[in-house]
Amino acid sequence: MEQVSLQTIHNELKAIQKDVQFIKHVFIEDVKLNEEVRPEYLQKLKKIQKQKGIPFKNIAELRKIIEG
Repeated sequence: MEQVSLQTIHNELKAIQKDVQFIKHVFIEDVKLNEEVRPEYLQKLKKIQKQKGIPFKNIAELRKIIEG
């Protein structure tokens, strides 16, 4: 079995702590963002999600659909 020094364990714990802090920051920012969205906008997004998509085979066909 490989011996692990206290310094190695310390370094690994510091890296884990840094990752947890980053995840916590991202989570808090996501919560703040979701709180700032107006309910009317969320309703519009739900309606858009329910709409049927327009199928296309490639970018050229999509451009034709968009440009008319």
